[in-house]
Amino acid sequence: MRAWIRRSFSNRIFVSMLLVTLLPLLLCDVLMVQLLVVRHEHTVADQAQADLSRAGQQLQQLTDRLEAVTGDLARSTVVHSALRRGGSDSKILYQVLFRSTRDLRDVAEFEIYDSRGTCCYSTGQPGGRLSLRWGILREAGQGTDLSYRSQPDQGLWAARSVRSYDGGILGYVLIRMEPGDFSRLLEGCYRSDCDAALLDSTWRPAYYSRADRQNLEALRRQLLAGEPLTGLGAECSYYALPLAGSGFTLILQQPKAFSAPVMRTIYFTGGVMGVLCLVLCLLVAWLLSRQLARPIHQLDAAMSQIEGGNYRVELESDRCDELGRLTVSFNRMAREYRLNLQRSVQRQRELNEAQMRLMQAQLNPHFLYNTLDSLKWLGVAHQVPQVAALATDLAALLRAAIGRSELVTVAQELELIERYLNIQYIRFADRFTCEIDVDERFQRCILPKLVLQPLVENAIIHGVRDCEEGYIKVWAEQQGTDFLLWVSDNGGGMSPALLEKLNSPDKRLDGNHLGLYNVDRILRLHYGEGYGLDVRSQPGQGCRVGLRLPMIQEGGGKC
Repeated sequence: MRAWIRRSFSNRIFVSMLLVTLLPLLLCDVLMVQLLVVRHEHTVADQAQADLSRAGQQLQQLTDRLEAVTGDLARSTVVHSALRRGGSDSKILYQVLFRSTRDLRDVAEFEIYDSRGTCCYSTGQPGGRLSLRWGILREAGQGTDLSYRSQPDQGLWAARSVRSYDGGILGYVLIRMEPGDFSRLLEGCYRSDCDAALLDSTWRPAYYSRADRQNLEALRRQLLAGEPLTGLGAECSYYALPLAGSGFTLILQQPKAFSAPVMRTIYFTGGVMGVLCLVLCLLVAWLLSRQLARPIHQLDAAMSQIEGGNYRVELESDRCDELGRLTVSFNRMAREYRLNLQRSVQRQRELNEAQMRLMQAQLNPHFLYNTLDSLKWLGVAHQVPQVAALATDLAALLRAAIGRSELVTVAQELELIERYLNIQYIRFADRFTCEIDVDERFQRCILPKLVLQPLVENAIIHGVRDCEEGYIKVWAEQQGTDFLLWVSDNGGGMSPALLEKLNSPDKRLDGNHLGLYNVDRILRLHYGEGYGLDVRSQPGQGCRVGLRLPMIQEGGGKC
């Protein structure tokens, strides 16, 4: 796949446009579905929590009222007196019982039992006899608080013992709540599609709106194991709320926001939309990539023809956009290429002619060098040492001038200066002396060849030429990472106007100072504008000219 993408510009455009158009659509499709599902689930969960809270408040209020009513009855002197008399009929007790339970009789039935477990008074149908050895009365007799006990298929029973002042049990107050009573109590607290279950302190069902024993048993096992409540299936969500004081746990069962068939339908619809988006994006990306890549293919074909040697190729285009301007630029480039090719052929022809003239011009220095060698041996043969020395030194200077090496060491340059001075000593009959005092560490540095000779020549011709005892000195000093190679003389010096012109950026003054200009220009071309000549002079006190050079050895190291 990667090779196919890299093979063609149009393939890259196609893939890029496909990704640019398809990915946002697919992301929007997936995100919209997920956001819809998550948002709806959160809304349903919030509604379930609100319903559970309302039902819990209703039950909590009921248990609080039951606690208060049974407590009042257990402390009532009327109840104590009636139970002490053996539970005989008492209109006053009935009045107290009915008055105390007036607001609760629509959801619960109240009964009073004597110490033997026989029902004496009731707000409904009187009950029979209950055992004191087990069941709700046994639990109530073990303490003074209201005890609760779930009864299979009978709802919830609650009982509180009635005790005398010395702690003896006189009887019991019993409450019966059937499943229908819970349904009336919780009516309107939660939606009709939800189910509620009330579990006692042992997590056994005291009430459930729909009889699904297996699911209730599964919830009880999950509560005992401390696991999340999932029931037997994955189609419902469960929410639990513990009730303080009574030990009850209220569970709300709510159908999930989206059932499995609904989720399959949603994902199927999203998949169909994704496939349609993919097909549409493929078609659009293919058409646009072909349209954008066609001019590029034409330019590529034209470039291939130019590479093959057909420089006359030109493209036709009626487009006014960037690709049209690119085609016009290509045609202009092709024309310029043809013209440059013609110019290159002409320049090559001229270069060949210049090289021929250069090689012809080099014949004369070689001929002159051979002639000087003949003069040297002629001077030796006729015992004229000045002629031999003059020819030897001049031949060395000529050999250095026509050599191919552009850079030499300071030591090599000083050797040429000594040969040049030998020639000038003969010419001026020893009317001047020259001292060369350059430290050895500077002699390893490199510089362009024959840049020091014009300075020495200028010191001789314009400085000590007319002196009886002329003195020239050559020395070097370091300044930072550079060093200056100085040539000074004790001649008449320079005028301020000439000195200013020599230190100006343009040192091409006249023919007398062309050498200084050439030296300065060579140094600036080699090392940059920070290097070149430094001329210092005062009238009547001589002149000093320096070369500023970087301290570089052969190979690029520091001196």
